[in-house]
Formats: sequence, C-alpha cells, structure tokens
Amino acid sequence: MCGRYGQWSRKQRLEEYLRLAPSTGGDLIARYNIAPGTHALIVRAGCERPSFESYLWGLVPFWSKDPKAGMRPINAKAETAHEKPMFRKLLRERRCLVPADCFYEWKATASGKSPYCLRMASQEPFFFAGLWDVWHEGHADAIPSFTILTTEANELTSTIHNRMPVIVRAEDYARWLDPETADPEAVSDVLTPFPAEEMMAYPVSRAVNNARNEGPQLIEPI
Repeated sequence: MCGRYGQWSRKQRLEEYLRLAPSTGGDLIARYNIAPGTHALIVRAGCERPSFESYLWGLVPFWSKDPKAGMRPINAKAETAHEKPMFRKLLRERRCLVPADCFYEWKATASGKSPYCLRMASQEPFFFAGLWDVWHEGHADAIPSFTILTTEANELTSTIHNRMPVIVRAEDYARWLDPETADPEAVSDVLTPFPAEEMMAYPVSRAVNNARNEGPQLIEPI
C-alpha cells in the first residue's frame, strides 16, 4: 500500500519532467509527510493545459450520496481496478500522475513497526499512477479527490512490505495521461513494479508516524 509520502521538488523541475509549459505563480510547498485526508497535487488527464492541481487524497466517488459517509480509499489495487465499480470508469477516463520524492513503508520488527523511506537511487522525483474523481462536480461544494494505484512489491520493497505504489516510468507519462486511451489493456503494462535496482530504502525516525510532524529531518536516515 501507500499510506504516506513526501513531495518537495520545485515546480519547474517537475514541469520539465512532464514536459509541461512553464506556469506562472509561486513555487510548490515542500511537504515531507503527506497523509490521507489532506490535499495533495496531481496532474490529471483530459485537461486542455495539464497543470498541478490540489485534490483530496482519499477517493470520494461522484455517485456518493454522502461524501462524509463510507470509505474513502487512498489506494486501489492495480490488478483488480478494471473490475471494481468504484475504479473501472476512472481507469478508462480519469487517470492522473501524483508527484513524489519519497514514500514511506513500515517494517514489522520485534520492537514494533519501523518506518522506512523509499526513494529513487538517483534521488530524482517520480510520479505515482493515480485515479481521480469529483463529487458534486460543477457545484460550490464539489470535492475533487484521488487515489493511488498499488502493485506487488519489487525485490527491494518486499523486504519491508508486500505492496508498493505504482511508479510510472518517464516514457509512459504521456500515454498514462492520454484521454484518447480508454482501454485499460492499453496501459496495463504501466501498472507493474518499478525496478528495484533503481531505488533505495533506509530506516527513518518514528517521528514520521505522526502526520502532524513535518520537515526534511523526517527523511534523514537513522
């Protein structure tokens, strides 16, 4: 699964990765402990001019009668998303990329669960595969939200947890966001474990367990 992550790269750098035209406005806020139920940035398919938008992490489907009731899934299994009523339409029509610089997983130890920070070995930013939706779209009380797709853990992550977020390779960004690609089979190869040899993992302070804690000290190895 993916239940916590960080995103601190500058906007210009992320735009260059996605080959987006430079945007105006201030830089992005560095965040080292993004938690479910908070807003985070996505880049979604179907936009005339793709850009970073703030969406709630925890999917609120458009058909929900009460957005405060029921589950708000923060993750969706890539292997079964095309079968699930909550996700299958979104996989066809509402895919997104979620910028990140790290994610955290917890390893079971004799002294309790210990957090690990997982990053690219190059320390470059990357993008999760996500799905988005908008509850009450077009109304003042609309809730735009997203979920992150997960897959089997690669050899590195499996030493910590049995699942990991889907990390999209650079050559697949445009295809994943292409609104003309409506067949889930056409993007199924994107939803596979990222190569372990291109990643690194190390233990970090349990301070990351508290979603109220923030700052670059959370990603320092211990």
